[in-house]
Amino acid sequence: MSHAMSGKQRSPQLEDSDRFSGPFGRRGASEALPAAQPPRPTAGRHRRPGKHMSRRGWALACVAVLLTVIFLLIKANVINVSNARAAVISRVATLCPDRAGAYTFLGKHYNTVGRPKEAADACERLAQIRPDDPASHVMLGDAYRDESRFQDAIVAYQTAIRLDPNCFDAHFGLGKAESGLGRYPEAIDSYGRALAIKPDSAAAHMSLGVALSSSGRYEEAMQAFKQAKQLDPQINEVEVLSGNAYMQAGLHERAIQCFREVITTDQSHARAYYDLGKAYLEIGDRGLALEQQRILQNLDTQLADQLLSLINN
Repeated sequence: MSHAMSGKQRSPQLEDSDRFSGPFGRRGASEALPAAQPPRPTAGRHRRPGKHMSRRGWALACVAVLLTVIFLLIKANVINVSNARAAVISRVATLCPDRAGAYTFLGKHYNTVGRPKEAADACERLAQIRPDDPASHVMLGDAYRDESRFQDAIVAYQTAIRLDPNCFDAHFGLGKAESGLGRYPEAIDSYGRALAIKPDSAAAHMSLGVALSSSGRYEEAMQAFKQAKQLDPQINEVEVLSGNAYMQAGLHERAIQCFREVITTDQSHARAYYDLGKAYLEIGDRGLALEQQRILQNLDTQLADQLLSLINN
């Protein structure tokens, strides 16, 4: 009876062992495992990742196309970056009227693009914001001078000089404004003061030479032009101005030498060909003058027509 009872007690233990032994038990070893089921998609925002990525890629492609179009418009000069920036900064200056940096940029920008009225307006505002800054008054003087408001420019430069007597740009600008009014003796003095501050300025020597030449002081003008050329050998305008000074002094052969030197180094310098043609006319060589006129036809038709008119008179 105990034997029977032990048999009945062992049976559940074996069944429990089989149930928890998995595929490596006695029963599991002979039974096939159930087939693996694919994972079921979860609900929510990650349900269709492919569609989400396609929208993102489409947006990036649109941005890339837009940037490409803008780049091509800039390359074709349809969109001017500098003008766009000026428009933005002009708006900033309107909203914040005490922003000196905005007016500084606008003054320089409008001067560069040849809009002297807007440049003068911006520089006037800048000088009001920074009345003790000589550079602001120099910028204002430059803007007035570009508008041919020479008397207003003189006042602005003189204000800068009162603030800083050693301001080279103020003395130099003052000389140019005085030259614009035909006040050559005053301009010569201003250029002299500028050169005392910055003696290595080729531009100041060249402007001094022009003022001296306009005053009939040709020998001194030649010295000023020579000094400018030594300081900056690349300034071809120095030779043109020197040639014109020699022409006014009646030294035509020396003028021809100057003009020839210019076209030797710069064969596209139309003004030099024109002045050379005039110099040949002065010495009675009409044939060489016609030769310069023919060259000018490919460089500057207006100057060519002017020279031809002189030749035919």
